[in-house]
Amino acid sequence: MNKNNTRHAPFFYGWYIALVGTTAYALGYGARYSFSVIFPSLLQEFKWPRDITASMLSIHILAYGLAAPLTGYLVDRSGPRKTMVTGVSLLSFGLILSCWGTELWHFWISFGLLSGTGLCLMGSVPFTTVIRHWFEKKRGLALSLIFAGSGGSFACYPVIAWLIERTGWRNTFLIEGIFLASIMMPLIIFVVRYHPQELGLTQDGGAGELNASSSRTKMIIIDEAWAAQDWTLGQAIKTKRFWLLALTTFSLWGIMQHILIAHQIAFAIDMGFSKIYASSILSLSGVVYAFGSMAGLISDRIGRELTITVATIIGISGIIVLAMMNDNNHPWMLYYYSITMGMANGLSGPTIAASVTDIFQGPRVGSTIGAIWLGFALGGAIGPWLGGWIFEFTGNYFSAFMVAIALFFMACLAIWLAGPRKVRKVISE
Repeated sequence: MNKNNTRHAPFFYGWYIALVGTTAYALGYGARYSFSVIFPSLLQEFKWPRDITASMLSIHILAYGLAAPLTGYLVDRSGPRKTMVTGVSLLSFGLILSCWGTELWHFWISFGLLSGTGLCLMGSVPFTTVIRHWFEKKRGLALSLIFAGSGGSFACYPVIAWLIERTGWRNTFLIEGIFLASIMMPLIIFVVRYHPQELGLTQDGGAGELNASSSRTKMIIIDEAWAAQDWTLGQAIKTKRFWLLALTTFSLWGIMQHILIAHQIAFAIDMGFSKIYASSILSLSGVVYAFGSMAGLISDRIGRELTITVATIIGISGIIVLAMMNDNNHPWMLYYYSITMGMANGLSGPTIAASVTDIFQGPRVGSTIGAIWLGFALGGAIGPWLGGWIFEFTGNYFSAFMVAIALFFMACLAIWLAGPRKVRKVISE
C-alpha cells in the first residue's frame, strides 16, 4: 500500500488489523471451545471418565501456555506475520488430525499439542503485542474489538452441534481445520503489520509528521519512573505487579473460565436439556460476550479496576444461579447464566489485556506479555481436568462451581493490588 495514500485514508489502518484480530479470535478460539460441544460425543463413543476426557482440553491449553513466552519472543524477533502463519498451519493441521483419533494420546498430540501451540502463535499474544504498537489513546477500544471476536467462539456452539448431528464429530474437526486455514492465512499475510511506522503512521491514526505525544491525551502518567522503563521479561518477573497479573490470568482466564467452558454443556445435558437446545442457549453467552467486550471500553473512562469489579459481581451472580439448578424445569436459569457470564467475560477480557499493556511497555515487551499469558494457560490446563475430577469424586458439579466463584473474586482482588491506575491513569476527554 502506498504510504501517501495511507496517510490520507479516511479509516485508520490499525482498525483493519483489529478486525483481523476479531476474526482470528472468533475462528481460532472457536476451534478450541468447540470442544465443549464435541465433549459429550467423545464421552458417548469412548466411555472414558470425564476428567480423563477433559484432559484433551487441558493439554491444549497447557501447550498454549508453554508456547506463550516463545511466541512473544518470535513476534519481537521475526515479526507477527511469520509467527501467525506458522500458528495457523499448526492449529489447522492439529484439528484435521483429530478427526482420525482413536486413542486418548492421539488427541493429546493433535488437539492438545499441535492445535494448542498453533493457537498461541496466531492468537492473543501476538495480537495484543501488535495492538500495543498501533494504539494508545484508543487501546481499550481496539482490544475490546478484538476480544469481541471471542464471542463468536461461543456463538458457534449451535453450528458445531448441527455439524455433529449431520456429519459426526470426526468430520466436524476436519471441516473446522480446513475452514480456519482458508480464511486466516490470507488475512494475516496481506493485512497484518507490526508497527504503524511501516505505513508512515503513528499510534491512533496520526500521520508520520505529527508529534506522537498527541496520541496520549487520554493517559496521565502517575508513576513516571515505572512508565519510563522499557521492560524486559527479566526485569518484569522481579516485580510484584508481574506476579499479580499472572495470578489474574491464572485464576480468571485459566481455572475459572475453563471449569465452566469445558463442562457447561455436559452439565446442561445432565439437567435434561438436549445437546442442540443447550448449545443454543449457551451460545447466547458468545453474543453477549461480543457486546460485553465492546462495553469493555468503559475501562478507558472509569478505570481497569472498577470495570473488573463490575464484571466480577455480574459473573458470580450467574455462577450462583447455575449452581442452584437441579433439573430442566427452569430454563430461565440457564439463560441467566449464559447472559451474565457472557457479559462478565466480555468486560473482563479486554480490561485485563489493557491492564497488562498499561503496566508493562517497551520495544521488547512481547516476552513479558507471553509470560503473563503462561499464567492463564497453567490455570486453563487445570480447569477442565479439575471440573471433571470434582464431578467424578462428588457426582455433581456444585463444588466445581464454588471453586469458580472463589477464583473470580481472587482475580478481581489481584487486579486491584496490581494497580494499573497507579502507573497510568486513563481519563475521558
